[in-house]
Amino acid sequence: MALLDDVSFVKRAKNRIRVLKELDGALMPSELVLRIYGKRSNTYFNIVSRALNELAEAKLVKVANPNSRTGRLYTLKDKGKKVKKFLKNQSFK
Repeated sequence: MALLDDVSFVKRAKNRIRVLKELDGALMPSELVLRIYGKRSNTYFNIVSRALNELAEAKLVKVANPNSRTGRLYTLKDKGKKVKKFLKNQSFK
């Protein structure tokens, strides 16, 4: 049941879905902005950063280098990988 709770949490916000879908390996928020939106923008950066923080609070992603104030790298945790796989099998919308 916990997996479905996490899936529900992610599906409640399209930005969480986009970030989770694009996050593979260790990526910085700015790299995710380019992958998702195709251009640099402070607005998009704030949207992606907020989604990453929400996913981190839900323990779906983690900061790979937590002591760095800039250039933080985010990776999927095992829990996040399971949610991503579940959503992929349902095909992302």
